[in-house]
Amino acid sequence: MSDSLLIVALGVGTVCSILVAVLSFIAFARRRTMPYLLIAVAFSTFLGKTSLGLTYLMGRMNPEMHHSFEHSLDVVMMALVLAAVYYARSSEGKELGSD
Repeated sequence: MSDSLLIVALGVGTVCSILVAVLSFIAFARRRTMPYLLIAVAFSTFLGKTSLGLTYLMGRMNPEMHHSFEHSLDVVMMALVLAAVYYARSSEGKELGSD
């Protein structure tokens, strides 16, 4: 893939990542439950992944480091989603701060 096409793809990915993160935090602000917070943070890892791509493309990160960080974010995202599902099933949607 040419560098210019990769830059466009990462730019579009960045805009979409920001949009998804903002919308997920808006959903959390409306619901105020732990599962919504966990999902919002999980969706924010997409922004981290696009940032890693831009950092790599600018030459500030070697391929091995980029690959390791990207897969680490995949693990973080998976753990957050699993935690959200577990917490949603165990708490049945209690609001944060409620007993």
